[in-house]
Amino acid sequence: MKFLNNLKNAFKFIFYSTRYSIHYTLTRVLVIGALLCLGRPANAQPQQLTVWAMGAEGKLIRQAAEIFEKRNPGVKIVTQAIPWTGAHEKLVTAVVGDMAPDISQMGTTWMPEFRAMNALQPLNEFLAASKLDAGDFFPGARDSNLYRDQWYGLPWYVDTRVMFYRADMAERAGYKKFPGNWEEFYKFSKALISSKKGGYAFALPTNDWQIFLMFYWQNGGELLKGSPLTAGKFEETIAYLKRFFDEKLVPLEGGHDTDLLTAFESGYFPVFISGPWMISQLETSKPQLNGNWTTAPLPAGKKRASFMGGCNFVMFKSSPRKALAWKFMEFMAGPEMQAKWYAISGDLPASIKAWSAPSLSKNPKLASFRKELDTAKAPPQAPEWENIAGTINDAVEEAVFGRITAQAAREKLSTRIEKILAKSERQQSTAFKIGLSLLLFMLPICAVILYLRKGPRAVAGGKAQPIASLFLLPAVLILAIFLFIPIIASFIASMTNWNMYGVNDWSKIVFVGLENYAGLFGDPVFLAGLRNTLVFAFMGVPISVALSLAMALALNAQILRAKAFFRVAYFIPVITTMVAVAIIWRWLYNPEFGLFNLALGHLGISPQSWLSNRWLALPSLILMAVWKGFGYNTIIFVAALQSIPDSLYESIALDGANTRQEFWYITLPMLRNTAFFVIVMTTIGYLQFFAEPYIMTGGGPLNSTMSVVLYMYQQGFKFYNLGYASAMAYILFGLIFAFTTLQFRVQKKLEGTF
Repeated sequence: MKFLNNLKNAFKFIFYSTRYSIHYTLTRVLVIGALLCLGRPANAQPQQLTVWAMGAEGKLIRQAAEIFEKRNPGVKIVTQAIPWTGAHEKLVTAVVGDMAPDISQMGTTWMPEFRAMNALQPLNEFLAASKLDAGDFFPGARDSNLYRDQWYGLPWYVDTRVMFYRADMAERAGYKKFPGNWEEFYKFSKALISSKKGGYAFALPTNDWQIFLMFYWQNGGELLKGSPLTAGKFEETIAYLKRFFDEKLVPLEGGHDTDLLTAFESGYFPVFISGPWMISQLETSKPQLNGNWTTAPLPAGKKRASFMGGCNFVMFKSSPRKALAWKFMEFMAGPEMQAKWYAISGDLPASIKAWSAPSLSKNPKLASFRKELDTAKAPPQAPEWENIAGTINDAVEEAVFGRITAQAAREKLSTRIEKILAKSERQQSTAFKIGLSLLLFMLPICAVILYLRKGPRAVAGGKAQPIASLFLLPAVLILAIFLFIPIIASFIASMTNWNMYGVNDWSKIVFVGLENYAGLFGDPVFLAGLRNTLVFAFMGVPISVALSLAMALALNAQILRAKAFFRVAYFIPVITTMVAVAIIWRWLYNPEFGLFNLALGHLGISPQSWLSNRWLALPSLILMAVWKGFGYNTIIFVAALQSIPDSLYESIALDGANTRQEFWYITLPMLRNTAFFVIVMTTIGYLQFFAEPYIMTGGGPLNSTMSVVLYMYQQGFKFYNLGYASAMAYILFGLIFAFTTLQFRVQKKLEGTF
């Protein structure tokens, strides 16, 4: 009503103003505009800005948004929290689907990928007109946002790596101060080992590219500057780190599956390398250690260098509110808000001025981080960085385990990096790509039509009934949309070079024929995954089926009591999520106090590194998979056993048959079809094993637990080599099809033997 009254008064004003001089007309029009603005509806919508944030920051950013809203009336910040585990895929999906937020938190190593997708808004124009001082950010934080002198984001918070160590144990070893260089740190590690019983000097993973790069940078090495790696510096860094493994100062095996905080408390690992988040974790989860531990900068090599991590704020090109988006980014990147954000979240400020706040400058445990931030380095701004980082892990692990020399590892790594960074210069016209896509799309459809034409007619006389087709049409359409078309589309994708550059720009996708398929059989990681997949299936399937049948026979026996309890007990692992199962089995496999090693100790056998030993890791996963899945087949076998007529057993018993003969001549033949179903389905499942290595080992050590599906996931959803991953999927399909066909033929031959 207020709006209507004001509008009516404005029209009255116009009407009566006509009796006055034209000289005042312009002034009165301006007054009318002011009245209309002042009289806008009370329920007018405020300006909305969508902001995505991940993990703990996603839950806490609402507090920062409320401060911004109070300072900017009429603005509404809509925040959305996203788990880190699904953040990368969600952001890519949002960019491709043109549903990206205005602003998003983004990890420093993700920046090049989304820049390559042409999804990020350049910020130089905004920064030039801003009061924000770009020189106030730490050098490593600036580098993660800059590409060819263009800003694509603003630093939000940073983290770096320092040494966490037990000061009480270091003092017992004769060190009141943490060593400051490589050689002193080596002597310090030996002194720690001598001063305690059992365990190691510190935790040093064999496949952590961040830790390796810190030592490599400290040694003067460079990455992707002129050449992939600096000759000599790589070998020297490997030699220094390998000395710790060779002299058993750090575990070559067993470090991956050890609970770090528990090992730190027990003194098993009195020293480890980590980031600022570990301070709060130690203070809350291990309060009994407070006062006995502290932090120190990394021991320096030829110079100081640590890893620059953290997150930035980016603005997407699709944002319709760029001015407001920049205002919020500028607010979050300012020294005042960065100091407040530390108080809210504990994240370290990227702004140097923010460190003057007493909560930061007077905290002794943060002094090491502040020192490292001045020289911390960000990884190169390469869109393929995630893929490169994976190859660094593989090369370092091979060298540390002694499978190849450090020089051979550097040469191999350099070759792989050059291959990853190689850009295809081929171009194809849109008409050619559309035409070839239609041709490839029609090939399987034509094959199906030809097959159906040769098959028997569904009705007598060979005439199809139109009414039947109408009833089938809805189901066929659903299958076509959600099954057949995606299958054909993935086959077409397997013939292309579809990667991250083509995710948001289809003009960069070109057909490469069978290059992806040929490349797979020259890819050592894929071949290792294929070998592991076959071993996993050939070992796991017979054990699982045999154990299922044995348990089913026990449950079906007349002498066994509490059958319902055992059926439920065997089936519970099947319905339990793999994450819960993995947590339990990681504790069972723990090299320090796991139950399996405890049992071996009672037998006088030394403890084993179940998940870190390249010979034991895959069998350990097979054991876990069999335990989790055999209950499903057990229930199927129990149902089949109960359907066998008792008269058959009575007849053979009258003929004097024993238990073994009953099983061989009655039970086994009657279970033939059930066993065939169980073997086929179990084989298909085991050939697609993914969750076990993904959760437990990550494919290591030395790719000894890598599977085809895990490698396909990494290439497709981590490195975004979608064409390469699609080719891998069809190789796996061919493998499953071949084994299933073979099993059907064996089944037909066996039918004539019973």
